[in-house]
Formats: sequence, structure tokens, C-alpha cells
Amino acid sequence: MDDDWAERQEDDEVKLRLQALSIAAENDGEPLRWFEDLYASAEGDSALIPWARMGVNPILKDELERESLAPGRALMVGCGLGDDAIYLEKMGWEVVAFDLSDSCIAWCKERFPNSSVHWEVEDVTKPPEKWFGNFDLVIEIHILQAIPVEIREEAAMVLPTLLKPGGRLISIGREATNRTEEVSTLPWPLSRKWLMERFSSLEVVIFQAIVLEDWPDIDRYVGVWQRISQ
Repeated sequence: MDDDWAERQEDDEVKLRLQALSIAAENDGEPLRWFEDLYASAEGDSALIPWARMGVNPILKDELERESLAPGRALMVGCGLGDDAIYLEKMGWEVVAFDLSDSCIAWCKERFPNSSVHWEVEDVTKPPEKWFGNFDLVIEIHILQAIPVEIREEAAMVLPTLLKPGGRLISIGREATNRTEEVSTLPWPLSRKWLMERFSSLEVVIFQAIVLEDWPDIDRYVGVWQRISQ
């Protein structure tokens, strides 16, 4: 997910559609089902996916260029239509990219039929056993802030456990600050305090506040944590 979400959410039709899908899934006791409902109903039209930039997330790109890491094994959490995973692949990483939505992953495979990325359908709160302690880099962009608080807590607890010793976690999203208005619908901004507490088992590499020129009223962040080598 990325920053085009902000722009497309100004479209009342998109906003209402997301809310309707989210509420229906919540009422059915399947609060994350709306991801699949959204991708399936889009029928291949990326304009109906509010976070589909169809290119690498620029904040992620800047962070990966800020400090050159030796390529290893990377995990893209909630990979969307796959552009960030493809960018990592081009940088030399062995990439596993997953999403909760079957339709999303099928879309990725259709877009990038010759890619070496391992596209998987998985739930971040229930990852395969083989993933634990198996990645040099784990990236989540706007995933934690797109899921209800109780599931968000579970997901945040899982992410550090997927890292190898010395591995890094990159989290990118909207930051809740004293400028942030209270919101009742997704995406829900995350506070720096909450992030630091959830990833307290890791060492902070950098936490940077970001305000993009196109959306000066939205506070964002990029946070990088590292699992201490043992």
C-alpha cells in the first residue's frame, strides 16, 4: 500500500466503497475479508485499488538508497499489486511477497509472469512456521494501519519474529501526531509511542518523520528496526 491512497480517498465514491466493504466484512465476523472483496470486485482495474501506485513506493526507495544493504532474503507484507517486491528483486534480493487476498496474488502473478518473486497467499497473524527467523529484511507499508486494532496487535507481535539475527524491519505509514484529526475509518494513523513499544525487542536504526509536498497536512513516518545479532 502507498501514498496514492491519500489522493484517491478524496474521491467520495472510493471512500464509500471502502467503508461499505469494510463494514460488511466486519458485520460478517470476517474483518479482513474486505481486502479480497476489493481486489476481486476490481476485475483487473488498478484504478479501483486506492493504494495501487503501479511503481515502487518512493519512501521505501529512499530508505533503501539511504543505506545500501547486502541483498539477502526479503519479505513483503501485504504486497498489494507487487511493485515494491519487484523493485527488491531488481536490487538482488530473494523475495517472498504475500497478501491475504487470493485475487491480489493472482493479479501479481499475471502482471509479472517472469519474476522470481515467490507470491504467496498468507495471513500476517498466522505465518508459516518456516518463515520464523528466516528473513534479512521485512517490509510493511500501510498494513498495520489498515487492520482493526485487535488484529493489528497480533500482526505487530509477529513481524519481529520473522527476522534473522541482524535482520531489519522497515515500517512506513501515517504517524499520529498533535496535528492528526481523530478518524473513525481506515487508514488509522499510528503513534510513534505505539510503534516503539510494539517493536521494543528490536534496536532502533532510524525513525524519521516525513511530510510529502503533495499532502502537507498528513504526517508520515519511516521506521527501521534491527534484530540484535546473537
